[in-house]
Amino acid sequence: MLNLALVGCGGMANWHAQQLQKIEQCKVVALVDTVPAQTRTFKEKYFAEAAEYESYDAMLAKPPARLDGVVLVTPHTLHYPQAMAALERGLHVLVEKPMVTSSQHAYELWRTVKRTGKLLGIAFQSPYTPEFGWLAQARDAGKLGKVQLISGWLSQGWMKGTAGKWRQDPKLSGGGQMYDSGAHLLNAFMWLMNDPVVEVACFYDRCGSPVDINGVAIVKFQNGAMGSICIGGNCPVFRTEIQIQTDTMLIVTDQYGGKLEMKAASGRSVYPHIEPDTHPAAGTPHLNFVNAILGKEKLRVPVRYGVLLSALMDAMYESADQGTPVKVKPVPAEL
Repeated sequence: MLNLALVGCGGMANWHAQQLQKIEQCKVVALVDTVPAQTRTFKEKYFAEAAEYESYDAMLAKPPARLDGVVLVTPHTLHYPQAMAALERGLHVLVEKPMVTSSQHAYELWRTVKRTGKLLGIAFQSPYTPEFGWLAQARDAGKLGKVQLISGWLSQGWMKGTAGKWRQDPKLSGGGQMYDSGAHLLNAFMWLMNDPVVEVACFYDRCGSPVDINGVAIVKFQNGAMGSICIGGNCPVFRTEIQIQTDTMLIVTDQYGGKLEMKAASGRSVYPHIEPDTHPAAGTPHLNFVNAILGKEKLRVPVRYGVLLSALMDAMYESADQGTPVKVKPVPAEL
């Protein structure tokens, strides 16, 4: 049985709690939040036996039981110090996206993961879905053809929904919609392509907000493929889609997985038969995280993708601020 601490008991943490409840091999023994009423609510609703803490440092210094790992569901800029503190204490980490908000911090976490031998997974949803798993296998087997273009877009009422909250406070969020919901789209790009972005041109609009609300980017991958990204945060309709053009077919999915359509030269749509995983927590980062700690499988979104995303985001903001295309800092081959 793995003992975990859930750090952050806000709105998104409900989903994490619900998934962790479904996994028999783990137990949440500690809840941490700076608002005591929220930890009490989570204790009553999900984890009756968990200890409550107002301070993350206090929990690490004196946990209620032997800890194996932490699940971090906190504002973005807190991820780096909290993940680093856990790794240095010999704990595994599952962190909400984005892993961090600067490539410098991403590289420091990567080096710490290497040194400590502990696991760090990132809680993006799409790579854990059967559809993305199927696409990755087909890609690696050469069944999709040569990828030439990838495009993706997201529309969401993010600006209105996050007004007055920490997600629009740069000191806590590290960025706006591009680094929040947009991170899912960007990670899906890199996970599906399995290739780093080498150059990007980006524009964004704050729409009167302290952070970016709408953003667009054109990217070039190391293998020569190109992509376009449109991330909207001021639209009342939520929708997302990803299209991949290869030399043999068109593939349609979205940033959260869950759907997959393929069209070949005939124009006829094909929907691959994908056997579902019957585990109650299937398709979630939590089950993968627990199984990886137990040595049953590898992390699907390890620290590598946090490095790739942060390097891309650094370049996107730099490009938008300078008004020119920017080279993305190369990642080490060993990543």
